[in-house]
Amino acid sequence: MKKKYLFSIIMVSVILSSVCTGQNKSNQKILLRDNWAIQSAGEIREDGKAISAISYKPEKWYPARVPSTVFGTLVENKVYPDPYFGTNIESIPGYFTQRNGEISPNSPFRPAWWYRTVFSVPSDFKGKNIWLKFHSINYKANIWLNGTLVADTSEIQGAYRLYNLNITNLAQTGVSNCLALEIFPPGGTDLTITWVDWNPTPPDRGAGIWYDVTLYATGPVAIENTFVKTKLNLPSTDKARITISTELRNNTGRKITGVLKGKIENIKFSRKITLGPKENRLVVLDPEEFKQLEIANPRLWWPHTVGPQNLYDLSLTFDIKGKTSDEDNTRFGIREITSWMNNFDGKHTRVFQINGKNIVIRGGGYVEDMMLRPSDKRIDTDILYAKHIGLNALRLEAPRGPDHLFDKCDEEGIMIMVGWCCCSSWERWKNWTPQVTDIAQKSWHDQIVRLRNHPSVFDWLLGSDYHPTPDVEKMYIQILNDYDGTRPWQSSATQDSSTVSGHTGLWMGPFPRVYAYRPPVYWYGKLEFNTEAGPSGEQISPIETMRKMMPASELWPISKSWNIRLHKNFFPDARNALFSRYGEPSGVEEYSMKSQVLQYEATRAMFEAYAGNKYRSSGIIYWMYNSAWPSLYWQLYDYFFAPNGAFYGAKKACENLHIQYSYDDGSVRVVNGYYKEFSGLKASAKLYTDGMKLISAKETAVDIGQDESKKVIPISLPEEQGGIYFLKLTLTDNSGKEISSNFYWLSGNGDEKADFKALNNLPRVKLNYTVSPLRIVNGRYIATVEVENPSATLAFAVNPKIIKDVSKDLVLPVFWDDNYFSLLPGEKRELKVEFYAADAGTEKPALAIEGWNIVKEEKELR
Repeated sequence: MKKKYLFSIIMVSVILSSVCTGQNKSNQKILLRDNWAIQSAGEIREDGKAISAISYKPEKWYPARVPSTVFGTLVENKVYPDPYFGTNIESIPGYFTQRNGEISPNSPFRPAWWYRTVFSVPSDFKGKNIWLKFHSINYKANIWLNGTLVADTSEIQGAYRLYNLNITNLAQTGVSNCLALEIFPPGGTDLTITWVDWNPTPPDRGAGIWYDVTLYATGPVAIENTFVKTKLNLPSTDKARITISTELRNNTGRKITGVLKGKIENIKFSRKITLGPKENRLVVLDPEEFKQLEIANPRLWWPHTVGPQNLYDLSLTFDIKGKTSDEDNTRFGIREITSWMNNFDGKHTRVFQINGKNIVIRGGGYVEDMMLRPSDKRIDTDILYAKHIGLNALRLEAPRGPDHLFDKCDEEGIMIMVGWCCCSSWERWKNWTPQVTDIAQKSWHDQIVRLRNHPSVFDWLLGSDYHPTPDVEKMYIQILNDYDGTRPWQSSATQDSSTVSGHTGLWMGPFPRVYAYRPPVYWYGKLEFNTEAGPSGEQISPIETMRKMMPASELWPISKSWNIRLHKNFFPDARNALFSRYGEPSGVEEYSMKSQVLQYEATRAMFEAYAGNKYRSSGIIYWMYNSAWPSLYWQLYDYFFAPNGAFYGAKKACENLHIQYSYDDGSVRVVNGYYKEFSGLKASAKLYTDGMKLISAKETAVDIGQDESKKVIPISLPEEQGGIYFLKLTLTDNSGKEISSNFYWLSGNGDEKADFKALNNLPRVKLNYTVSPLRIVNGRYIATVEVENPSATLAFAVNPKIIKDVSKDLVLPVFWDDNYFSLLPGEKRELKVEFYAADAGTEKPALAIEGWNIVKEEKELR
């Protein structure tokens, strides 16, 4: 059979090449997303020649869209129940009891599965070169078109490979064509996707077509893999040198002369080029030849916390006798990422720089949907939430995500750290065969070339939990030198030193406690760049979305529906901390509220510590940022986009001009994340007993330099043991306007032995509140809520929500200025909230206010 396949390839003279560009083929680009169907090869007797014929009738096949996985498609077709609800996933045939296991021999996902579609090739493609671009097939495939094999599994394998197939000799213009893929799932040493310990492994291990399949046409010469390399004259940044490289592919058997033309805004340039028959040439256009590619006073790209996200567009065309053969549009940003090593006390901390300026990296670990279902809307919300929190980075453990993710991060100013995944074949180098090594090399090349034009991508990781073997590390480095050379890279995400490249300047661990729970004071001793950590081992969602995860009968007491969403290595420490600090809950609502408070307290301290200690500490990647399915750990918001206490603790900590308490030495700090100075500020600190008696009030004038962390006020708790103290901090400008405020609850026992159970005895408080009329701007509702505590008691962890007036479900996503905040007696707060009008559905939005000791109230929004 294999000889027959190879013979077919030779006979049709198909050109197969690996390419990795997000290029837009102008009006010639067609996404093949609809009109697909799938079926197990075990249910089909016909071969690929028959299946890919237009005359074939796919009876009893399952309707599908692409991108999709086999499992995701079957769930959409109601073959299996919703795996995200309750314990349904355990009922799926082939369910993995151990994550990342092998697909069992009797699993319905063990055989190959066919993907089939019928599509039309436009009539104006006639006489042109016609291409099919595949972006990530998991894991191997035989690809057939109109009854002929285009490529087989000897060439189409590797979950992170990208392919262009020249189908000119097979495609029929102006009529229907049939494309069929026989896709084989991953196994053994295959370099596939893995979910490690974030969520269950889907039973098909993600088999299918992950991202888009694109049909497009070019003339005789195609433009591929354009790269725009920018270089600033640091430190002044008043000039940028732009070097453009692109590949020209002559798809004919004759010599061709044409003109490569380029344009960046009002800058134009061109070169006459002659290509030999079937020649593929790398063309470089640089400022030495084209003086106009040295730009004065360029508009720079910055992370959103420190500047604008300026982007440029490069347009390239290759013209033959005045007619355009191909065009390519590439968006890029002018910015420069560098790093340096801060060596002190035997430590090595890597400090990243953007355009010559040091920057504290504050990010989270990003994941896609467990069934890899594409959703630009979800990605948009993910990125807007990151901005709302004040994060400036995300880490991808493997270069996962559609082009839209990277485009959105470019536009919104979120930096991305990209590298391979741990705990999988990607780090089992000693088991690699020469074939696996070849796939790794091509996969790394494809992803580097695909992503290198994105200004948001700031760092490469060659490994995750371990650095590669020397031969593999050198291979990866050579690819970076050949195809990028514009970003820092490290051998792994750990502190382990490589014999090839030395110290990474990064840190990971210690496992498992930094992934479970550590008290606030712990993080002040972490002087490092930590690539994955968080006091996040158990993070119960708000009660409204807990109800979306499981049947009401399994909400309480703790059930299997809880346990399947937790990890045995991480939740015990977090749960013990919750019980010892706040008391054991007696119901799910109490559990949820206490969990939000623990999350807020712990996560705020972690982010504050890394910024407060800059640049002995230089960055933290919260583990994790979001969830691939409805989870109860490792997330700043849940699968349904409900922000948790950690979300708002992080948001508070990530204010760019911020006042904070340091748990290690009891000082109050002002932390400036801007690249400008501030003078005439005033910091104040008021310390109260648990009975709200003021025992200390201090204030001081503050001048702070750009990107500075400065101690401004010492705080001393009373010497007697026990008790709870409340600390209110404010930072105002020279007109008295509040810039930052913060509120802490501190234990007289010290942080590591903190006991806040007395908070359970706080009297109930009925708040006064008013709501402005709703305004709608670009589909978003905007309201202002004023809340006042009229009592003589602390109003603790006030939690306003936007709900639907009938179902009482949360309206999500939602963007509050602040949440889980506390109000001193007589204190008022004004908050802005935004949410999308469409997300209320047919119901009316309402405001609900509750909290730790707050009398719950609701009010319809008008």
